Amino acid sequence: MDFKHIIWDFDGTLFNTYPHTAQAFLTMLRKEYMVHENVHEIEKNMRISMQHAYDFYKEKFEINDYFIEKFNDFRALYENQHALPTNDAYLVCKFIYDQGSFNYLHTHRDKGALSMLQKHGFFNIFKDFITCENSFPKKPAPDALLHLAEKHGMDKAETLYIGDRGVDLECAHNAGIRFCLFTPNVNNTPNADFAVQNFSDLYYILNSTLSTKKNET
Repeated sequence: MDFKHIIWDFDGTLFNTYPHTAQAFLTMLRKEYMVHENVHEIEKNMRISMQHAYDFYKEKFEINDYFIEKFNDFRALYENQHALPTNDAYLVCKFIYDQGSFNYLHTHRDKGALSMLQKHGFFNIFKDFITCENSFPKKPAPDALLHLAEKHGMDKAETLYIGDRGVDLECAHNAGIRFCLFTPNVNNTPNADFAVQNFSDLYYILNSTLSTKKNET
């Protein structure tokens, strides 16, 4: 089996953003509401989804939409300054590109994610990007993945989606695409086609499956 099309999730997969997003949220809670929350609890809620975290803290601290708007502005600046790619993420993406296969992004984030890809050298080795500005239904709806597959003539047997959450796995399976779960617990992933703890392990999976056709784009 050759994987020619690799679709990436952003938060918690390509970039280690969650700790910094949680810290930014805590900073704003302290500033605007003068309350304290365990940063690891914030991160735990965010890993479920950002909407889950917003709903949770709306109930717990009665935060409002204005707070969320201010947080999102602050978050963009804070993450751009502090968040880094996951270890070996760039090396794996460059390897995929050099082998003649293609990287794609699928994220619920806005185009700020593209700025971070540009900053860290990823942008030119990606073929296409789906962000919230494309207005596709959120995961696990498969619409964005199906759009990429149709637009770029992907053979689903040659396509792999990589993410860190169950909702990413559901999205991939709803689209009929194989899935690799990036997780610290590879022994508890019964529904994933592959599971890795680090990108070094992912490299070995891809090294044995990637097409070797020269990249023509």
